[in-house]
Amino acid sequence: MSSQEVRFPIGEKKFNQWLVREYFMCGSVEEVLRKYSYGLPISYANYQRILNKWGVVKVAGPNSKISEILDFLTSLVEKNVPFEYLYKKMPPSFKTSAATIYRILSYIKEGVTRRIATGLIITPGTSVKRILIGEDVSKPRIELGKPFGSISIPMGFSKKTDAREDAILRVLQQEVFTELAIERKLPNIIGVRPKPFMFLDIADVRVEIFHIPLPKKLSGTQNFFSYKLKNYNFLPVDDTKILEKARSGFRVGVLEAIEGYKKYLELKKRNLVFNPLQARSHLNYFLAEVPLDPFR
Repeated sequence: MSSQEVRFPIGEKKFNQWLVREYFMCGSVEEVLRKYSYGLPISYANYQRILNKWGVVKVAGPNSKISEILDFLTSLVEKNVPFEYLYKKMPPSFKTSAATIYRILSYIKEGVTRRIATGLIITPGTSVKRILIGEDVSKPRIELGKPFGSISIPMGFSKKTDAREDAILRVLQQEVFTELAIERKLPNIIGVRPKPFMFLDIADVRVEIFHIPLPKKLSGTQNFFSYKLKNYNFLPVDDTKILEKARSGFRVGVLEAIEGYKKYLELKKRNLVFNPLQARSHLNYFLAEVPLDPFR
C-alpha cells in the first residue's frame, strides 16, 4: 500500500493514535512500515518513541509461528499419523521447518522449556468463578482440522527479562484492552508485585498464569477489544455442562489453565496457597510418548 493512497489523520494526537493502532493491528513497527511501502512520514526511531510515550509494551520477539506449531502437534496426536505423512500435507504457507518441530518434540520428551509466556485468568467484579474467554482471529488451518475461532484466555509470549508487570500489561494491551491502550485510558489493574498462581508447560513454552480481578467499571464485555481475540464472554468455571460443550473448541492449554484456576480457588479458600501450581498440558503428556525420530 502506497502512502500516497492513505490520508493520515491531521493533528499530532490523532496521528500518534493512528500509529499506535497500526502497531497493534500489524504486530510490529517493521510490519507497519512494510504495509505502507516505507512511505510513512515518520522515522523508525520516532515511531518507537511514540510507542514508548503511549506506554506500549512491545511484542516479545518473532514468535508468530507458535500457533501453527501447536496446531500441527495437536493434529499429530489426534490423527495418530506418522510425522512425515502429516508434514508433507502442509501448504506452502506453513513456515515452520521439520527440524524445528523435531527439536520441540525432543524438548517435550525431556521436559525442557526454552520460552516463556503469560496467560491471564480475568474475572469480573461480580464473581471470581467466571473467567474471560475470547475466540482467536488467526486464520483457520483446515488441513490441520483447526476451525476459525479457537476459544482462548488472553495469552502471549514474554521476554525472560520482563518484569511481570510488563508481561501482564503486554497481554492486556494486545488481547483485552487494545482500544483503551490506544486512547491512553487503561487504568492500572495489575497490582503490586503480581505472582502467578500456576506454571503451565505447553510444548516448549512455560506459561505463567495470573489471576486479574477487574473493577466493576471494566467488567462489561463492551470494554474488551483487540485485533487478536473477538466475541468475548465470561465462562462459568463451575458449570460442567457448559465446560464440556466448549471443550472441543479450546485452544491448547486452556482447559488445563481452567482446571488449575479451580484448584487454586479451593486452596485459597483453605489458606493453603504457598507456591504456584505446576502442570503440563495434556498435549505434552501425549507427545512425550512420541518417538524422537519423527520420520518413523
